[in-house]
Amino acid sequence: MSTIPSTSKRHSVPYTVVGGGRSGRARRFPTPLTLLLLNRGGRFFKHAFFEELTRLGPEEIISIEGPTASYEIENLSRDFPSVKFMVLHEPTSRGEQINLGVEEAKGELVFVIWNDMKLSPSSIATRILERVRESDSLCTVPLVQNARLETVPTIMAPAFYNKLLKVLALQPSSDGIMSLFPFDYCGVYNKERFILVGGYDSSLENPYWQKMDFGFRSYMWGEKILCSTALHVSYSGELPSEDATPDEGYEVFFLKNLSVRFTGDSGVLPRSRLFPYIFRSGGAVSALRAFSRARAWVEVNRFRFKQDARSVTELWEVPEV
Repeated sequence: MSTIPSTSKRHSVPYTVVGGGRSGRARRFPTPLTLLLLNRGGRFFKHAFFEELTRLGPEEIISIEGPTASYEIENLSRDFPSVKFMVLHEPTSRGEQINLGVEEAKGELVFVIWNDMKLSPSSIATRILERVRESDSLCTVPLVQNARLETVPTIMAPAFYNKLLKVLALQPSSDGIMSLFPFDYCGVYNKERFILVGGYDSSLENPYWQKMDFGFRSYMWGEKILCSTALHVSYSGELPSEDATPDEGYEVFFLKNLSVRFTGDSGVLPRSRLFPYIFRSGGAVSALRAFSRARAWVEVNRFRFKQDARSVTELWEVPEV
C-alpha cells in the first residue's frame, strides 16, 4: 500500500475502522471519489447529515472520528453500513487526519469537507470530476459560501512586502485561479499527487502554518492548487477563525520553505542562514538543532525542488497593502 513519505518526524496514529462494508451499489463515477469528512463542534443532526451524503452517491465516505467518539458511532454504522468510520485512538492535527484518511481512501480523488458544510450535488457530477482529474492539480479548491450564501474570499495569494511575507484572502475571480493552499483544508485532493508530495506535516500543530507549509512545498516541488468555481460548498454556521501568530510551527515553516534557495537543479538550505536564524530565534542550542534537522530534510529532498519561495510568490499578482 502506498504511504505518505515523511515530511518531518512523524509517528503512526493508531485507529480503528468501524463499518465501511460494500454496499453492492454499482459505481456511479468513472473517476472513483471518496468523501473524507472532518468533524468539529456539536454532533447534532449527524444522522440527517449522513443521509444527505449517502444520497449523493460517492464511491466511498470516510468519517474521521476523534478518540472521544461516543456510542453513536455504533448506531450510525448500523444505519449507514457503507460509511467507514475511522476512530483515532489519540488526538492529532487536522492535517494528519487528512493524511490518514487519504491513505485509507479507495478513491482516485478525495474530497475533504467538514460536518458543518453543505456540499452541492452538482459539485460531484461526473463531468465536473473528470475536469478536476484532467487538470492535473494536486488539489482543486471549491467556491466557498457562508450561511447567507455569500461568496467568501478563500483564494490565498502570497506576496513579499519589504521582505515580509503576507498572505491575502481574495475572491475567486475566475475559474482555474491559483490558491496557495486550501482554505480550511477543504478541496478535492488527487490521492497519488498528495502522497508523492508528502501530505501535511504532522509536527506542525497550528493549522495555519501546517497549510502554509503544505502550500509552499507543493508549489516549490512543481505542483499546483487551483480553484474550480463549479465546486460549491457552504457553511451552515460561522466561518472558522485562524491564528497566524508566529510560533514554533512558524519556525519550522520558515526553515523548510522561506530559507531554501533554488540553485537551478536542486534546493539547498545555505549554512549562511544559520546565524541570522539563531539571532532571531533567541535560543542558540535549540535553534542549531532545528536548523540541522531542516537542513538534513532539504538535503534528502533537494532534487524535488523546482523553485524557491520567492519564485512561488511571483506567480501571483496581488494589490499593494
